[in-house]
Amino acid sequence: MAQGKAQERPADTPFKQQRLPAWQPILTPKWVVITFSFIGVAFIPIGVVIVNISDAIVEVVQRYDDQCPPPPSYCTVNVTIPADMAPPIYFYYQLTNFYQNHRRYVQSRSDAQLRGVGDLSQSDLSNCEPIVTSPVQTDKVLYPCGLVANSFFTDQFNASLLDPVTGNETALAGADWDGTSIAWATDVQTKFKLPQRAYAGVSRQTARPGIPNVVTLPSVTNQEFIVWMRTAGLPTFKKLNRVVGTATIAAGTKIQFSISNQFPVRGFNGQKALVLSTASVLGGKNPFLGYAYITVGAICLFLAFAFQVKHYLSPRTLGDMTYFAWNTGDRRVHAIDAGAPTVGDDKEAGKDKSATADP
Repeated sequence: MAQGKAQERPADTPFKQQRLPAWQPILTPKWVVITFSFIGVAFIPIGVVIVNISDAIVEVVQRYDDQCPPPPSYCTVNVTIPADMAPPIYFYYQLTNFYQNHRRYVQSRSDAQLRGVGDLSQSDLSNCEPIVTSPVQTDKVLYPCGLVANSFFTDQFNASLLDPVTGNETALAGADWDGTSIAWATDVQTKFKLPQRAYAGVSRQTARPGIPNVVTLPSVTNQEFIVWMRTAGLPTFKKLNRVVGTATIAAGTKIQFSISNQFPVRGFNGQKALVLSTASVLGGKNPFLGYAYITVGAICLFLAFAFQVKHYLSPRTLGDMTYFAWNTGDRRVHAIDAGAPTVGDDKEAGKDKSATADP
């Protein structure tokens, strides 16, 4: 028994016995002011650079659900480009007030089914509750099943460039309307695959409230579907749909979008929008990070100034022994050191005397 306990004891090394040498900075007023000043001087320029990079990105957002008849329908929406856009140009659709981050929604999927696992157990499919079977063919399993897959965004888009001078129309196609490289490579290679043998007793047909037509879900290897299955963390989000790979779009050019409007949003008070955007080394347009750097830098400079003023007006030497109580004239401390009774001791002594005087 003793040998077993000895074997379980950690080795007698500085690391496992927590005897490694350590260093802890002594935060003197000088070092506090220098540290805050350094952070402020470094962060503010970084923030300014990030904001400038974000401002250089051209982004156009155009709501379209209010310009189209209720789904299912078809409509066209024109968007005017305010500044030159160099490739690659990214086209997104944007949804508002759609909570893909709801816990019940996020969990309603079968990753085994999406990976093409051959033999699916009942527990694999139970993860898809409350939508396991097809609402149209109720005796068959919906493939892919679950709330996330069943709510797949079904609007389709085509785009044409309208020349502002001649009015000629040039359709975007091929490399200039590419939907084959919009999903994450890791998702395509590992998370979404067809089974080696086709599933039996499954259906891709589903139904949606307010839509009279039967909706056919796409293949699990469809990249638009893969993008949709990567759930968003906020209720307003945009998802990549196409990439304009080679065409440069000049300022003033009008883009005509032909939209197959199939996805209803009125039931949850949502909105749909088209988004065209260029990108930078930091991604899409988002000045928040730059403003955050500037704010932190400004706060640090203010704190450095405040500490410097405080140290100037009421300096205090670090480790000054004169601030100890016995060096500040505290009478209580001197009385204790001399062995004299304190106020409490006097009261107790008086009680003892009165008790002794009683017959």
